[in-house]
Order: sequence, then C-alpha cells, then structure tokens
Amino acid sequence: MMTSNATSSTSFEYFLLFFGAGTEMGIHLFGIPLSIANLFLVARTSVIHPNMKAILISQSFLILLRGICRFIICLYKFILWDPIVAESVKFFPPLGPINYMGHYGRNFMPHILIIERVLATLFVRSYERHRGCLFTIIWSPIALTVTVYISFTTVPQGTRPLANLVTTLAQLLIGCMELCIFYLLCRYNSKIYKQMLQNADSHCLSLRYQLSENIRIGKQLIPPLALNLFIIFLTGLSVSWSHFQWPKFYQMYNLCTNLISAAGFLIELSLITCHPFLKRDVCQIWHHFIAKFAIGLRRFFSRNHLRIGDQTAATGDVFATFPCATSPAAVGIAQRDLISGKTLMEQLKSEEHFAMLKKAWERPKRSTTANEHKITI
Repeated sequence: MMTSNATSSTSFEYFLLFFGAGTEMGIHLFGIPLSIANLFLVARTSVIHPNMKAILISQSFLILLRGICRFIICLYKFILWDPIVAESVKFFPPLGPINYMGHYGRNFMPHILIIERVLATLFVRSYERHRGCLFTIIWSPIALTVTVYISFTTVPQGTRPLANLVTTLAQLLIGCMELCIFYLLCRYNSKIYKQMLQNADSHCLSLRYQLSENIRIGKQLIPPLALNLFIIFLTGLSVSWSHFQWPKFYQMYNLCTNLISAAGFLIELSLITCHPFLKRDVCQIWHHFIAKFAIGLRRFFSRNHLRIGDQTAATGDVFATFPCATSPAAVGIAQRDLISGKTLMEQLKSEEHFAMLKKAWERPKRSTTANEHKITI
C-alpha cells in the first residue's frame, strides 16, 4: 500500500500528517479498550452460537491487532519526528506484516460470516442443537493461511501494486454482493418467524430460538458489513492513488488510515450496541462498576463520620440507585423478548403475557383433539 512517491512536502503538509497521526492515536486509545471489552463480552455470552462467536472473537482480535500496530506506528511518527519514514516501519520491520495481518484478516472475516449465516438459515431447525467446532476447525486454518500469505507478499515499496488494485476491486464487488445476500437472509428469517408465530409450530422452542438468533445477528451485523465495504473502498482508494502515482499520496494515505481506524472502532461499537443481550451485559457491568465506585467514595469520605449501620444504609441507597448492579434483580433471558431483548412485562401486562403463552401451548392440543375426533367419526 505504501510506495516511494516523490513528494515535496511543505510544512503545512507535515502538520497535516502529524495531526492525522495524533488523531489516529486518539481513535486507537478508545478502540483498543473497546476491542478488549468486546472480546470479553462475546467470549462469556451463551446467547450467540459457537460458530458465530468464533468469527466475532477473531474479528475483534484482528481489529485489536491492527489497532495496536497502528498506535505504535503513529507513536513513532512523533518519536522519529518523521511521519513518512515511520510508515515504512524500518524501526521494527515485523510490525508491517503484523499490521497487514490485522487489516487483511479482518477483511476476510465477512466472507466466513456470510457462509455461517447461510448455514444457520438453511439448517434452522437443527442448527441450534449442533454446537460443535467443526465449522471453526475448517475455516480458521484457511483464513490464517490466506491472511499470512497476503501479509507477507504485500507489494513492497517502489512498485506499482496493480495486483493489489485488482484484488481490492474484486473484494469490493464481492462485498456488495454479500451485503445484499445478508440483507435477503435477514428478511427471509423475519418472514419465517412471523409465519411461525401464526401457526401451530409456535411451540417449537428450538426453531423459534434459532430464528430469533438469526434475526438478532442480522440486525447486529448489517452495520459492520456496511463498514467493511467502506474499509475496502478506502483501501482501494489508497492503492489506486499509489498505482496511478497521483500527487499528495501520503496525505491521502494518512486520511484513509484514519478513516479505516474510525470504521474499525465503529464496527466494535455496533457489535455491542446492535445486539440487545450484549448491550444488556454492558449496561449491567457499567452500572455495577459505578455502584461499586460510588460505594467506595462514600465509604472513603464518611469513614470517620458514619457508624457501621449508617454505612450499610448508604450502601443500600447506592444499590437502590443502580438496580442493574444487583444480580438478583437482573432480568434473565427467559423474561425478555428473544429479538429485541426488552423485558416482556414492559410490552405486555402479566395477564396478557400468560394468556398468550397458554394459547400458544394449547393450540397444538386442540388441533390433535380435532384430528382424533375426525378419525373416530
């Protein structure tokens, strides 16, 4: 992606390069902790299917890997006081391939994700019960091999990367097709889910759960897939700028790397905010942390002024302020809507909710009784 384009950079252009380096460092200061938090949340949840969980963990790890590498490169721009030389990573040559592994490996993840979603849709009746790791064992070595090969055979400086340009354009075209396929899969799952609720199959909990997970994952992954196209477009723009040797290459490359880093941050953020149960877990952890912090502050400032009973009462007041911090009061998945994650009692009154469950449970029985009566006649 980098070439030795001869540019006579002015002081203002150098200022823009340093400003871009500082901005990118700021993005990664927020993005790296977010990737770590995403890894923790996805790894500990049991709501997401293991196949999808492995893909999301790999994607977050690759974004984290690239974020760390880019942060080091941007830091060395200030240490060396040369934003162009630092991009060549001559101070630590292995950093270049590692950075490319994070970049190209993350670009490879959506292809695997689409395959997994197609399998989850085709085998929706049995997919939830098959939680083995065969799919992960198949795709992980292939993805690792392709990523390592691309990373270590990236066009060196001083050449015109026509192969990279063609490959990037092909990825952009394939990505557009995959996004359309993914959107159609989401619509299909939603249609089947609505039809299922209207017939006697609504009591099939395994099928209903898998369909609801397909819909949840669809809503969660549409923003990352769209951002993936944006990242591929920026990569193609940078490669095109280098191939055709247009002026101001380093300024354009700096802008593209900043936008790619911001898109990676938004991917991590959308994975949490667009999934109701991951978002719930974040809220619970955050409220628990705030409650503990408030309790610690209150105990610290009132250590010599309150008795033990007063401190206990103060602790109760803090937990009453943050109800999500108390695990007994937390609402479990069984009491939440499978798709939106909202508490069922917020949407329906208790009588209506249990009447709906009773109707759904008794519907197959009435159908069976009618069939038996018909046979007897």
